[in-house]
Amino acid sequence: MSIINQVNMCIREIDMIGKSKREARKLGIKGIHSYKTKKEVLKISKQFANWARSERGIKNLHDLTEQDYKDFLDSKSHTTLDYRRGIETHLRLLQEGLNKRAERFGKEKVQFVTEKRLIAPRNRLEGVSDRSMGLGDINTLKSNLSPNVRNAVELMHNMGLRVSGSVSVKVSDVNFEKGVISVTEKGGKYREVPIPQGFEKTLAEMIKGKEPAEKLVNITARAVQNEVNKVCKKLGIQNTGTHAFRHTYARNRVDQLMTKEEKDLFQKCISRYVENKPFDYGVKNRRLYNSMKSKMDQIHGELGHGKNRFDLAVRYMR
Repeated sequence: MSIINQVNMCIREIDMIGKSKREARKLGIKGIHSYKTKKEVLKISKQFANWARSERGIKNLHDLTEQDYKDFLDSKSHTTLDYRRGIETHLRLLQEGLNKRAERFGKEKVQFVTEKRLIAPRNRLEGVSDRSMGLGDINTLKSNLSPNVRNAVELMHNMGLRVSGSVSVKVSDVNFEKGVISVTEKGGKYREVPIPQGFEKTLAEMIKGKEPAEKLVNITARAVQNEVNKVCKKLGIQNTGTHAFRHTYARNRVDQLMTKEEKDLFQKCISRYVENKPFDYGVKNRRLYNSMKSKMDQIHGELGHGKNRFDLAVRYMR
């Protein structure tokens, strides 16, 4: 049997797509639970197998050693740290599949993956920076934009919409009575975003003279991004992309929703989290913590994020 066929059989051994990931974790069972992960694991595993065959003459996965693993990872030194972290994760799954087959057929297990990872885990602050834009720069920018792009920026800045959401909102999506805008973006996910106090007048101006099926911003997301980039460059405004307006929105919402005590605790929890500790590490006042966390989760909900996204809190609200 070819070494590539061996890889395919090992991956099939741990294919748990359609089965509960939570239940598998409870039982301590490792496996693959999504088609995306399966595709990535197969890709890297086949690369490793082909490398082992061409560089070391290895035709059987059971003949792999830790040195082969180390040398293969070293051959990828030109790639990013995240990519190499992925290689380690994927090859651990290959080894899991190989040893499940070995157990099933009464063969000796193989340890070709090092016990400890060779690439350090991702630092929780790695790649994180303050991407928000100051109110002065936002106002200067808006005064130099075309009406459509200005409206898109208003929606992103005041309601935390993604650029794709800002150009998809229709007049019929605005509900002044409920005080929300219905928005569908990023993979068709639907949510209702509260209309902030004082923004109703601006929103009413955007709607004025339009039919229910008409969009508030009648251009593409790309056109919005291009004009924002162009005007930022012209005015000398630091530009971190249209996502900057969502970051500004998130930070503003922290100030609006949280009390001083909650904000102080929030910053302490963030600091502990970036030190690779649990978000609630050392917290004694659970009532204050629960109140703070519910507001953090509310902001995430308004942004279209899930609950307990401490990693995104570091990026958007820190």
